[in-house]
Amino acid sequence: MRNKADISYVLKKSLRNSTKLNQKGLAAKAKVANATVSDNSNGRVATFDKAVNYAKAFEEAEENIALNDLTSDFSYSYLGFLKSMDGPLADICTTSELDIFQKMESGERKERKNRAELLIVHSKIRSLDSVERNELKQYVLEFLDEIIVELAIVFSILKIIGMSIQEAMSLKMPEWVAKKYMRGNDV
Repeated sequence: MRNKADISYVLKKSLRNSTKLNQKGLAAKAKVANATVSDNSNGRVATFDKAVNYAKAFEEAEENIALNDLTSDFSYSYLGFLKSMDGPLADICTTSELDIFQKMESGERKERKNRAELLIVHSKIRSLDSVERNELKQYVLEFLDEIIVELAIVFSILKIIGMSIQEAMSLKMPEWVAKKYMRGNDV
């Protein structure tokens, strides 16, 4: 986990796409100096705490599109976790067009699936050699390609309906807890 990261690209993008917050408004809501927001927008690394304050400010302003961009980027920048596609394809492709890429990525992953499943079973009874571990690694990397595109589709639809990823997750959490996919808060 990193305590500092360059969030300038996503911060500028969020401010540019915001209808309710400009740089000065973000500084006021996040309770930081305007110069700090300017610095963080221009490449100076931001602490995790500042990034959280920026996200909270966009959330309070009900800027869900900006909030989705920020939280997706922050999860990767600070925690090393998945983020949604944010390259040129994500900006120009419609949800339907992204689905074409998802199908392509899914096909590439499925080409490796049978072998990967066999290796997973074998790993329970013996140590895999380096070639076999590499085959599993390639399968996982293909899976990540597919997941990244699927996340882009989710964020694209959330943008259309004006919902944040946090709201969507909150709506689904009771179902996921009931299905035993998640633990819930009463652990």
